[in-house]
Amino acid sequence: MSDVLPAELTDAMALDFASHRQRFLEALPSDGIAILFSGRPLLRTADEHYRYAPNHNYYYLTGLDRENQVVVLTRRGSERTATVFIEPVDPLAEAWTGRMMTAEQARALSNIDAIEVLDRWLPFVNRLIESGHYPTVYLDLEHREWDGPPSDAIRFAHRLVEKHPGTPVRNAFPILAEARRIKSAGEIARVAAAIAHTKAGLAALLAHTRPGVREFQLNGHFTGTLLGGGASLAYPPIIAAGGNAAVLHYTTLRDPVQAGDLVLVDAAAAFGYYKADITRTFPADGTFTEAQRAIHDLVGEASHEVIAAMRPGVPHRELQNLTRQVLGRGMKALGYLRDESDVGQYYFHGVSHYLGLDTHDVGEYRELEPGMVLTVEPGLYLKEKGLGVRIEDDILITADGVEVLSDGIPRDARGMEQWMAELRATQS
Repeated sequence: MSDVLPAELTDAMALDFASHRQRFLEALPSDGIAILFSGRPLLRTADEHYRYAPNHNYYYLTGLDRENQVVVLTRRGSERTATVFIEPVDPLAEAWTGRMMTAEQARALSNIDAIEVLDRWLPFVNRLIESGHYPTVYLDLEHREWDGPPSDAIRFAHRLVEKHPGTPVRNAFPILAEARRIKSAGEIARVAAAIAHTKAGLAALLAHTRPGVREFQLNGHFTGTLLGGGASLAYPPIIAAGGNAAVLHYTTLRDPVQAGDLVLVDAAAAFGYYKADITRTFPADGTFTEAQRAIHDLVGEASHEVIAAMRPGVPHRELQNLTRQVLGRGMKALGYLRDESDVGQYYFHGVSHYLGLDTHDVGEYRELEPGMVLTVEPGLYLKEKGLGVRIEDDILITADGVEVLSDGIPRDARGMEQWMAELRATQS
C-alpha cells in the first residue's frame, strides 16, 4: 500500500506519470518494446513475505504500487503506446489480503487507458514481436548484486531468448536512470514532505534524549512519530551514541547513551515513495563540550562551503574535492593532522549523492543541473576520541543556485542546543 498523503498536500505532490513515460519513450530508440514489472515480495520465512514495495522504475512510469503487474510500452515512429496488465479482482483473495486494484483505479492512477488482465501480457508481447515492427526488447536489467536473486525482468530475459532467439534484448535501466535525474515539481514536493516528517521524528527523538536512554528507545520515538504521521522509514535508522558514531552504517541500536556523548542520528522519512536523507549530531547532555564543538563547527563549515559552491554547471566531483580541502585544513589547524592531505583517516566517504525514489538515487554523476536533488553530508570520525560528527542536508539545484530543502531543521551547534532545550522543556 502507498503511504498516506494528506488531502491538503495531494495536489501539490501529484506526479505526472504521463510526462515520465513521455520522457522515457522519447529516449527509447524507435521501433522498440519496453517491458517493466512491478515486482513481488520475497519470501522471508516459511509463511511470511517481506513487506512489498513496487519496483521504483515501474512506479515512476505508472504511479501503480501493487505487486504482480506488468507495463508494456512501445515506440514506433511517432506512435507511442502503454498497456498495463493487472491481476483480475478475486473476491476470495480479497477476503484474506484486502481489496485488489480494479481496472478503473489503475486507469485513474496511471492515466493509461489500456488496462488488461495479467494473463494476457505474454500473448500480447508475443504478437508485437512476431509482427516484425518492434525488433528490439528493452528490460529493466539493473542487477547490483552478483549473487542476489534474479528479478522478474532477468527471468523473462532468459525466456525471451529461448522463445525468440533472434530478438535483441537491451537494458532499459540507463534510460530510466537518466530520466529520473531531474525531478519534477511534484517529486520535489514529495521530498520536501518527507523532510517535514523527518523533522517531526527528530523533534520527538531529541525531546527524549538524556544520558541513560538507549539507542533503540530513541529509535522508537523517531519511528513511531513517522508512522503515526502517515510516513514510513526511508532506510534503517542510524542512531549512534559515543564511539558508535565512528561506524558509518551502525544499525545495532542497543547501547545506552552516556553522559558526555555525542549522538549521531542519520534517519529519515519516506513519503509517497520519495525519500529524505538527514543527519544531525547533538550532545546527550544538551551542551557541546569545547572539543566537540570544534569538530562540529568544522563539519558545519565544510557543509556551508560545499552548499555555497553548488550551482548549475559545477562538476559533481568538485564537491568532494572541496570537502576534503576544508576538512583537511581544519583538522590540521586543530592539531589532528600534520599534512591536510591525510584527512582520509578521519573522512572516508562521499559528500553527495542523488536523492529521490531511492535514498541513493539513480543517474550518472556529471555537472549539476536545475531540478537535481542531492545530499551534502560531510563528516569526521575520531574513533580514538569516541565520537563521530556528520551533518547531512537535502539540496535542490535551481536555475541560479540552490534551495536547501532541509533548512528548517537546525544544524549548527548553537541551533541544536537551543532546539534541544526547547524540546526537552516540553517533556519536563
